[in-house]
Amino acid sequence: MTRTRLRFGIVGTGGIANTHAAGLAALAADAELVACCDAVPGRAAAFAERWSIPRHFDSARAMLDAGGLDVVCVCTPHPHHAEPLILAAERGVHGVVEKPLTATLQDADRVLEASARCGTLLSTMSQRRWFPAAQRVRHAIDSGQLGSHPLLGESVTEMWRDEAYYRRDAWRGRWDTEGGGVLMNQAPHNIDFLLWYMGPAEEIFGYWANLNHPYVEIEDNAVAVIKFTSGALGILKGTVSMNPERRIHGVTLVGESGATVSLDCWQVERQVAQGPWDVGTNDVWTIRDDAQGPVTREAAIERGSGELPNFHAHQLRDVIGAVRDKRPPAVSGEDGRRVVAIIQGVYESGRTGKPVKLT
Repeated sequence: MTRTRLRFGIVGTGGIANTHAAGLAALAADAELVACCDAVPGRAAAFAERWSIPRHFDSARAMLDAGGLDVVCVCTPHPHHAEPLILAAERGVHGVVEKPLTATLQDADRVLEASARCGTLLSTMSQRRWFPAAQRVRHAIDSGQLGSHPLLGESVTEMWRDEAYYRRDAWRGRWDTEGGGVLMNQAPHNIDFLLWYMGPAEEIFGYWANLNHPYVEIEDNAVAVIKFTSGALGILKGTVSMNPERRIHGVTLVGESGATVSLDCWQVERQVAQGPWDVGTNDVWTIRDDAQGPVTREAAIERGSGELPNFHAHQLRDVIGAVRDKRPPAVSGEDGRRVVAIIQGVYESGRTGKPVKLT
């Protein structure tokens, strides 16, 4: 018996939507991209032509009201994630959303409530969890190679953004349209890594500031310390002031056994259209009985994303399996909410000068 393909729609047809479309094209045996929408006149039509999508609309509501969808991928600016996800849930359509889940905890809770009430699946895009180097760290924790648990975690985002980057799209660089700066836009993947490896966090204290990007409102640098429910401690750093940039994301973990491991994410030149543009390495790996040791950038580039064109495709394949098997996705909406709680916790702590309890 031939399995029915899941029908996908994309909300927001900016740059990252192309990565979703390429991932879905690689999963054509199980998924078909049948609709897209964008509030900017002409963009949805152009995107539909580029990817041979049969239907395009000027709003998420119009696309969802037209029916014929099983899953939507929300690729809009951060403050506009919540409404399409809620509209989709109310129509029985599952949701995949680009990071972060939402720009505020209030919106995150609204989305989670709608998904739970309507019985739909929700997955926050954290495709870098599928890096082989990221999976290797997860296995080291689960197998006890770091001891009973990690004791100390460090998370860094070391990037550069110039004025042209912020001028490229009207929504960038403003609190009301972007929701924040380096924490909201560049750091969510790395915050997700830290929580995935270290477990739930209970308290955070941080500072944030705009130090050398005077042409935008949002923060370009942020630092924080975190206390986890396990008793472990963490450090969070984010900057878009490092030129040339170093690691786009990096996590270093010290285990109860004394072993130390790292996951570092690097930008590399694209070799083919829609190919992997960043890779994960294990530059530090001091587990004594592991003969492989560190994994270099050259080895990670050679391995690429495996049989799929990008790591978004790996997560989209998991979502398809979760819908069919009626199981939770590997990355959930709750996972996304925890990242938003960290981001908003740093913002609140910076405003008040006090530690923030995380809920």
